[in-house]
Amino acid sequence: MTEPKKENEAEGPIQVDSPMKKWKSPQPLAFVKAAASRWSFPNWQSGNDDSVYYNMNIPSFFKTQIAFPPENTSILERNLMPELLDLTYVDEGNDNKERGPLKEYLVGPKQVQAMMMMHQGKVVFEVYPGMNPRDIHIWMSASKTSASLLCVLLWEDGKLDFEKSPADYVPDLKGTPWENVTVKHVMNMCTAMDIEETFASLSNPKSWIASFFTALMEGKGDWRELLRTTKPLDGEKPNERFRYSTANTQVLTIIVEEITNMCYTDFFNERIWSKIGPKDAFIMGLTTHNTAVGGGSNVTTIEDMLRYAAIFTPSWKVVAKEPVVSEKALKCIFEMGNPACYPPSEEAAYGLRWFGHMPEKNTAQWDHAFPDGAMFKHGNMGQGIYVDPNRDFCACYFGLASNDETVTGPDMMPGYLRAAAKKLAGK
Repeated sequence: MTEPKKENEAEGPIQVDSPMKKWKSPQPLAFVKAAASRWSFPNWQSGNDDSVYYNMNIPSFFKTQIAFPPENTSILERNLMPELLDLTYVDEGNDNKERGPLKEYLVGPKQVQAMMMMHQGKVVFEVYPGMNPRDIHIWMSASKTSASLLCVLLWEDGKLDFEKSPADYVPDLKGTPWENVTVKHVMNMCTAMDIEETFASLSNPKSWIASFFTALMEGKGDWRELLRTTKPLDGEKPNERFRYSTANTQVLTIIVEEITNMCYTDFFNERIWSKIGPKDAFIMGLTTHNTAVGGGSNVTTIEDMLRYAAIFTPSWKVVAKEPVVSEKALKCIFEMGNPACYPPSEEAAYGLRWFGHMPEKNTAQWDHAFPDGAMFKHGNMGQGIYVDPNRDFCACYFGLASNDETVTGPDMMPGYLRAAAKKLAGK
C-alpha cells in the first residue's frame, strides 16, 4: 500500500533547467579521451568542461582508497519546499543590494551541479542542475572539515594535545618551523609561515605553495620534504593572522595517521563513515606515495555529504545511532578560532562577498563562523558545506566554475544557505 504524500512534499527532486544538465548523460567518447589526454593540475583548476569531467571522475585520474558503505542505510525523509527557489538575501557589503532569487543563481555562471538542505532532520531542498543523485563529486576543500573533526575526536580520546607541536607527532617535522607552532595553530591556519594560498601565490610557479601542490597532486617533487622547507614570515607571530593553506591540513592528515597507525581513510571510516548510514562509498584521493589528500579529496554523492553535515546538528539521530560529534567536540571546534586572526585575512573579504555580511572568525579548518554558532567551509571552484546547529540546519552543494570572480561572479551560495536557515527557523 502506498503511503499518502505528506503535505507540501514535492514529487522527487526540485527541477530547474540548467545548461549543466548535459552532465547528467554519458559524454561522447571523443571528448572523454581528449579530456583524459589533457589532464594536468592547471587544466583541472581552469573551470572548463574538462575540469567538470575531472571533478565527477576523480578515480580515473588519482590513486584512491575506498570505504564501502555499511549494510544498513540511514533513511532521509523528504519534505521538499520548492518555494525556497524564490529565496533572496540582502548583501550588506554591496549597498544592501538584494541578491536573488535562488532559482536564477542555480542556472547561472557558477554552474551549480547539486544542492541539498536539511532542517530538523528532514530534507527540505534537493536539486540537481548538473548531475544525477547517485553521481559522485569531489568536495575539494570542504574535505578539510573531516581532517579537523578526526583531530578533535583524537583530542577527545586523550591522544592529541592541541598545545603540542606537530613535530611531537610527526618525527620528520622536527628541526623545522613546524616545531615552533602548535597543532592548534595548524587547525586555525595561523602558523605565520609563508605557505598561504592566494590567487597571486598559486599563479606563481616559483612560490612555495605552487611547488607544494605540484608535488602533492602531480607527484612532481616530494611534498613531505617540501613541508620541511617552510619559512616563517618576518614580523608575524603564530596566532596573529589567518592565512589559508592546504599545507596545514596535510600536516593534520599526517598527524592522524601517525597517532592511529592507520590509513587516514580507514580511521575516517571507523569513526565517521561507518556510523552515518551512507548509501554509497566514500572515496579518498591519494598522493603518488599513497597518503590521503585530506585537505581536498573527499569524493561522495551529495546525499551522503548531507548525511555527514547532519552529524554537526541536533538531528544527528536521523543518520546515526550515537553521536559522532559530541557536544564537547562541537564546542571545541567552534570555540577554537581566534576572532583577532580573521579581519586581516584575505578570507574575510570572501566572507563579506559570499554572505553579504561579515562572519566573526575562522575556526578549526572552517573558513567562516558566526556568533550564532553557524559555520561554513568552502571548496575550490564552487563546493561548500554549511552547518547551523542552533537552527538545526545543514546544507551542502557541488559546482564547477572558475575561481576568477571577474568571469563567474562571487559564490553567493553561502548567503542563500544562511538566509534559508534563518527563514526555516524563523530567526
